[in-house]
Amino acid sequence: MNLVFGATTTRGKTRQATRLASGAFDNLPFTLKWAEFSSGDDALAAMLADRVDIQEAQPTALVVLAAAAATPWTTESSPVKVVGALRYGTPEGIQIVVPEGSPIRTVADLRGKKVAYSRGSSSQYFLVLALEKAGVTASDVTAVKMTMSDARAAFAAGSVDAIVAFDFNILPLFRQESLRVIARSADYDVPLYALITVRATLLEDPAYVEAIRIMLRRMSDVEGWVSANIDAASRLKQELDGVDPLDSEQIMRYGVSSVVPVSDELIASVVDQAKLFHAEGVIERLPDISVIFDRRYDLAS
Repeated sequence: MNLVFGATTTRGKTRQATRLASGAFDNLPFTLKWAEFSSGDDALAAMLADRVDIQEAQPTALVVLAAAAATPWTTESSPVKVVGALRYGTPEGIQIVVPEGSPIRTVADLRGKKVAYSRGSSSQYFLVLALEKAGVTASDVTAVKMTMSDARAAFAAGSVDAIVAFDFNILPLFRQESLRVIARSADYDVPLYALITVRATLLEDPAYVEAIRIMLRRMSDVEGWVSANIDAASRLKQELDGVDPLDSEQIMRYGVSSVVPVSDELIASVVDQAKLFHAEGVIERLPDISVIFDRRYDLAS
C-alpha cells in the first residue's frame, strides 16, 4: 500500500529535512512517498487530482477552496477531510511589521498601503482580522500575495509597505534592518493551526484509516525530535535555507508545533475564518466548512 505525502517548501527546505532526519517515518508498514510543492495551494490542487493523500494545509487555503467549489461541500461530498492539526507554539504568532522609519504606526494606517503576505496562509486571515478590528476593510489595502521568500525580498527592497508573517519567518529581517511591529496575533487571542488533511475517499478503506493513524503519531514524533534536537535542526536550517546561525536556533525553537486532535475549538477557529472572509468580501459564498472535519482519531490512544 502506498501513501503520498504532499510536502511544501513554503517554510523552506528544512521542514522536510527534519521529517527525514528524525527517523519518524522509518520502518512504516506501508510505502510512504513524498511529493514536493512550492505552495500549499499547489499541494491541495494535487490532492483534488488524487496525486496526494495527506498534507499539512493552512485553514485559509481550505476555506477559499471550499468557497470556490462549484457545488457546496457536504459531509458526504467533501473531497478532503481534516483528521488533526498542528498547533503552532510560537510566542508572538503572526506579526504585521513595517520599517522603523515608516509613518505607519497602527493597523488603521495601512489604509491605501501595499501589504505582502504568503498566499493561502494564516497570515492572510490575521491581516483581514486585524484590519476589521481597526475599522479598515480588506479592499482598503493593496494586498500583495507572494511566497514568503519573495515577500521578504519585496519588503527589504521597499516595494511593499508592510509584511505579514509568522515570527519565525520575519526574524531574519529584524537582523537586517530596524523594524516596528504594529500588530501580533498573540494580542488577538487567535489560535494558529495547520490542518492535517487527507483525501476523503481514503477513510472508506480500513487499511488507510489505520495508516493515517500511524502517520499522525509519526508526525507528532517529528515535532518531538525537533524540540529535543534544536542544535541539529538549527544546523539544517543554516545549511538548507541559508539562515544566519544567530537566527536559526530561535527560528527552529519558535517553529515547534503540537499535533492535536479535531476539537470544538479547532472547528470553531476555522468557521470563524470563513465567516470573517465572507463578511469582508474575500470570498463570495460562505461555505459550511465544518463538514471537512473528521473526529475519529484520538491522538492519545
